[in-house]
Amino acid sequence: MKRTIIFLYLSFCTLLNAQQYLNHQLRLEPVWARVADALGEPGSVESVEFSPDGKYLVSGTKFDNSVIMWRTSDGAELWRQYTAQEIERVGWSPDNKYVAAGSEDYRTTVYDAKTGEVFKILKHSRGIDGLTWSNKGSLLVTGEEKMEMDDGSLQGWIRIFDLPSGKEIKALDFGNTINELFFTQDDRYLLAVGHGAVKVYRAADWSLLQTLTPGYFVTFTSGMFSPDGEHVIAVGQGGTSRGNIYLWKWQSGELLKTFNHTGKKIESIAWHPNGRYIAHAGHDPYIYVFRVADILEYGNDTIPVAHKVWAGDNSEYIDFNADGSFLASAHQNGLIKLWVWMGEESDLNARRHQWIKTQQKDAEEK
Repeated sequence: MKRTIIFLYLSFCTLLNAQQYLNHQLRLEPVWARVADALGEPGSVESVEFSPDGKYLVSGTKFDNSVIMWRTSDGAELWRQYTAQEIERVGWSPDNKYVAAGSEDYRTTVYDAKTGEVFKILKHSRGIDGLTWSNKGSLLVTGEEKMEMDDGSLQGWIRIFDLPSGKEIKALDFGNTINELFFTQDDRYLLAVGHGAVKVYRAADWSLLQTLTPGYFVTFTSGMFSPDGEHVIAVGQGGTSRGNIYLWKWQSGELLKTFNHTGKKIESIAWHPNGRYIAHAGHDPYIYVFRVADILEYGNDTIPVAHKVWAGDNSEYIDFNADGSFLASAHQNGLIKLWVWMGEESDLNARRHQWIKTQQKDAEEK
């Protein structure tokens, strides 16, 4: 009888330990999937982005040319609009009032986020591949595809608009196609990711501060600043590889790491808001997660994958919400997917309880 009790006790402890491990095991868990491009496999969702408050998602598609507003909690479709040609990038204004969609018909369409009504149309000289809003204020920045000049040189314009007026306040020649744009959290610097280089501009006067390359031509597809603004990470195809991840300390221009575990094209990369993880996705059926500490510690060829999850078809874009509790992904099979982030912080609930107690105490003292 004692042996049975001991055995049951040990089995219970094993299960408890396994559950504790699972509770704090890094992972992305699927929540829902929705059809964002009605064409399905012949379609493609090029972009999906959370609203600043995380309550909504907007998506843009390549083949049925739709802009769709979704509710995060249940994936309900709230409104749908169409453009004349494919949409490469969608994005939210920092006050949750507007969404913008950059398309191949040489225009950016700004919609009222609640109703889907067209608020303003901003005309361009080429199709738009990159788009972002400032984190504060009302700046909308777009990046155009390259244009070949009569002398053989290339132009690629970054355009900065003031909203809600829609006035273009500055145009910067990147010199090639711009695929991604990203502000630091304090809006002091603007990152432009495109064909041939990654560039950093000072927002105060739009002067070029830094040009980042690995020493050979790369078609960069995605990139961003770290949450603390110290590093830049980007993905692209060039050299002898079909796709690499590049990590710089951008102010010095030092290239810290170059790596790729998939051997396939990486389309999108996202830095977790807590600064400790990065995720990437592309022409590989998985979404990959790495610890930043591992990236910095290990050699390029030995960086361990912290987590990977089967995502299905090729991914075009991924985006974390503001607090990093969810991730959204856009896919070439016409789907968008929502994932819940489960981290490695064993004291998370304890800290949340303490935060609530502090809030309650402050309220009582007032």
